[in-house]
Amino acid sequence: MIETRRKINSAQHYFAPEDIDYITAQVPEILRTRLTQGQRVKAFEAAARAAIGSRYAVAANTCTSALEMTMRALGIGPGDEVIVPPQTFIATAFAVVHSGATPIFADIRKETHCLDPEDVARRITPNTKAVILVHMAGLITPDLPALQDLCRRHSLALIEDAAHAHGASKGGKMAGTLGTAGCFSYYATKVIAAGEGGIISTDDDALHETLRSYQWRGQDLSVKDEEVFIYAGRNVRMTEFSALCGIVQYQRLEEFVARRNRVAEIYTARLREALPEVVPVAVPEDTRHSYWKYIVNLPERVSRRELQRHMKARYDLPINWSYYPPVHLMPVFRTLYGFTEGHLPVAEQVLQHNVNLPMHAALSDDDAEYVMDTFIEGYKALLGT
Repeated sequence: MIETRRKINSAQHYFAPEDIDYITAQVPEILRTRLTQGQRVKAFEAAARAAIGSRYAVAANTCTSALEMTMRALGIGPGDEVIVPPQTFIATAFAVVHSGATPIFADIRKETHCLDPEDVARRITPNTKAVILVHMAGLITPDLPALQDLCRRHSLALIEDAAHAHGASKGGKMAGTLGTAGCFSYYATKVIAAGEGGIISTDDDALHETLRSYQWRGQDLSVKDEEVFIYAGRNVRMTEFSALCGIVQYQRLEEFVARRNRVAEIYTARLREALPEVVPVAVPEDTRHSYWKYIVNLPERVSRRELQRHMKARYDLPINWSYYPPVHLMPVFRTLYGFTEGHLPVAEQVLQHNVNLPMHAALSDDDAEYVMDTFIEGYKALLGT
């Protein structure tokens, strides 16, 4: 029996001491010069562009803003429909609503927790203008080619919600370069943390030009010395301090993703050996997962709420889950669109029986082994096996 408790956080950002010193040294200059949309934001965009491998990267204050800007820049608005998965943060669907369009929810695959292309195909109508593909937890779905083909055949924009997917890739291509545009988050719990922030990546010249205007509230940037507005934009400016944090974090992206993959490797090996009925989301050989979260599917007979309480009481080990109820069953969307249980049966079933194990770049190999020791012991004790 494990007798010594160790404090393990489910998620946390990480700044090395030397990175903290560097950031701290830059703050006085920020305070003396420009607080927002300055040289550091430009440098942050350059760092994102280099890491993603896109021609352009446009900064925003959040990933929600990035998603909304992208849809507005694509001309999506009232009367249009955008297909969205239910396994995502509610902001993905809110961005559709705030653009004036209607979110159309499509089901997911149990194996990936990402969009099911067959269900997406069933929900395409003449009003459909885009599909938002969420790289859930940092996994680029093996169904990507089918979704890309579907979007090409129906002339739909494929928007990557890559909030979880910094450093993720498939077939050598990075998240953010797999569709019309990619939208990234830099919230405090993400793979790269800047407190808040967003990036839109794209290779499309015209889209980039329009996004630049929306970055400045819809201003006509070809007009000099006057503020002339051509689009109904919002305030989406990124601060210089957030950009500075993001620049420093990008220098450690490879280190962060490698560490997360190492932790996942330990978890997967231990689960296969000791608890084969607890099934991690599979990762194809041609795919690099960024592991914002490490998701496992539990047998239906196991109550995750009881498992969570048991792990907390016995070991103080945090076990949680992301995005429940599914977005379409959130009260706001029940009220707006009348969704009820049974609309997306796979998501509604799967999302009751999955949990996340602790995952972040500050976990050592020894920490990962401790998590597995406690999880395996606690799981077996709860089930009496």
